[in-house]
Amino acid sequence: MKILLIDNSSLTPIGNSLFCESKTGNFALELKKLGNDITMYGQVVSKESSVHIFDIKKNNINLYGVKRLKNKLLNYLFLYIKIIPYIIRSDFVYIFYPSAFKYISILCFIFNKPYGLYVRGELGLKDGISSCIYKKSYKIFTVTDYFTKLINNLSKSNIAETIRPMISLNEKNIVPVHTKKISKIFKILFLARLEEDKGVKELLYAISKLKEMNYNLKLILVGDGGYKKEAMHIIDKLDISEFVELKGAIYDIDKVRNMYLDSNVYILPTYHEGFPRTLYEAMIFGTPIITTFVGGIPYLMKDKFNCVRIEVKSVESIVNVLIYSINNYEKMLDYAKNAQTTVKPIINSTRLSHAEALHHSLRKL
Repeated sequence: MKILLIDNSSLTPIGNSLFCESKTGNFALELKKLGNDITMYGQVVSKESSVHIFDIKKNNINLYGVKRLKNKLLNYLFLYIKIIPYIIRSDFVYIFYPSAFKYISILCFIFNKPYGLYVRGELGLKDGISSCIYKKSYKIFTVTDYFTKLINNLSKSNIAETIRPMISLNEKNIVPVHTKKISKIFKILFLARLEEDKGVKELLYAISKLKEMNYNLKLILVGDGGYKKEAMHIIDKLDISEFVELKGAIYDIDKVRNMYLDSNVYILPTYHEGFPRTLYEAMIFGTPIITTFVGGIPYLMKDKFNCVRIEVKSVESIVNVLIYSINNYEKMLDYAKNAQTTVKPIINSTRLSHAEALHHSLRKL
């Protein structure tokens, strides 16, 4: 089947090739190996640093990238016009949602092409336009049961289904939680894109306050992104360079595993989410979790059961919960054990992968 794949992230030019996020690229590659003809479409945006490491051309996936124009309105008009021939030539259009490409679904309807959605973010999910888009979709996959129930209620159907997480780990990778003593330095891991909406600023200010309170700790920032320079500026301004370690992006799963195992807690002060893969990783590797309850997170994570909750954009909340974690670490380890019970059936290797689930659904088309 000819599938047109539209990610909700841009394509990054490096050398003579274009790159995308590894999970998206591997998803496209798996669809191809299942016998489908895949074409990826998107806008090309140059970046100084990028988390995009999957070489699309090297993996022989069909690709059409449109260089982003300075004028935003003309840019999206151009993108929507350019995609029409690809919609016509495709058997099925699959859109990562929500994104600025959401109205491509209208073009699919005009040209009588079936389309589906992969819903992995919460912005705009409840608006009227999205409800109409759901109702016309052939199939919708989501990252959390919360999104699935919401979409099925809005569309008055059972069109949405929750997929197995798009991670390379399963129940065999679970590392049992063992009681461990806190080292002299309490290690706090943040592993995500370095963007303002991930709560990086509040986290750094919390570290500064804990420094003033004479807590001996270290924040390990793992990731890359557009907020990196600002984060470095805040670190210098607050004079906390001895308390913060910038690791950059790490993609090797063994190195990622070791980062979790070497840390006392994993923290995610994000403003909005679908359901982040890092929470699955922290649960799998037995690292106690501190997180905000946004998007699909509270439908799996339960405060003082498998994690500890922090408030969005609240430095005070982060400070209080980190102090609680240091003073009640045995309880934090109990929460980590409960988290592994939570995650085990979700990552079960017998469940279909995202690509397998889509391929299986399209066989009925």
